[in-house]
Amino acid sequence: MPSVNININNFQLEVQESPIPVILELWAEGCGSCDTIAQILEEIAVEMKGRIKVAKLDLGKNRELAAQFAVQFVPILAFFKGGIVNDFFVDAPQKSAIVKWVHKTLLTSS
Repeated sequence: MPSVNININNFQLEVQESPIPVILELWAEGCGSCDTIAQILEEIAVEMKGRIKVAKLDLGKNRELAAQFAVQFVPILAFFKGGIVNDFFVDAPQKSAIVKWVHKTLLTSS
């Protein structure tokens, strides 16, 4: 299951009302680390299908929605469960670190 592109029109349905936890990538055009993380998240979405949803928010195209997150730099991952942010991931774009964060956040947010 590929990631879902998020905008102001589908944020509530796809993220806030999702029956499963959502990892939302906050990214921007021209960000090399964002591209790397996007590839990793696509793999994680397939590996954890049914347990998590992966979504992407292009900050440049969704400024009104992006303002809610007060993002200073990208990429940042936000972990949503029950419609609210439980945790953020700001680290090197390495699959092992992201997978570890996802598993830890799934366990602690249950």
